[in-house]
Amino acid sequence: MTQFRFAYFTPDFESTVAFYRDDLELPVVGSWDRGPDDRGALFGAASGIIEVLARPQSGVSSHLFDDRPPQGAFMVIEVADVEELHRKALDKNLPIQQELKNQSWGHRSFCLREPNGLTLYLFTAMTDPR
Repeated sequence: MTQFRFAYFTPDFESTVAFYRDDLELPVVGSWDRGPDDRGALFGAASGIIEVLARPQSGVSSHLFDDRPPQGAFMVIEVADVEELHRKALDKNLPIQQELKNQSWGHRSFCLREPNGLTLYLFTAMTDPR
């Protein structure tokens, strides 16, 4: 079976992992800690995986990484119940960028900003978009 992953390095590994694990309550499907320059966590998100990697403290890595904040990219994640997730986001005081609303293309959605500045567009497809 093949898979899709969105992977990125973060300078704030602990806060980023806590956001996906505790705030969004995404399942942790894998993790490793082989030292400060080799830590990561995998989160199940719809039919894909979000791979969060600690930015190497030594600045040396076998992977290419870009230190700039996320630019021009955002993640789109379909969830089973966007209403409940939105309620939990409000209860947890998460940084909501766009409030819950119906989109003309048939999504009920809202947007959050995660600890690294990346926008997450969370949605549920509406059965009747009228």
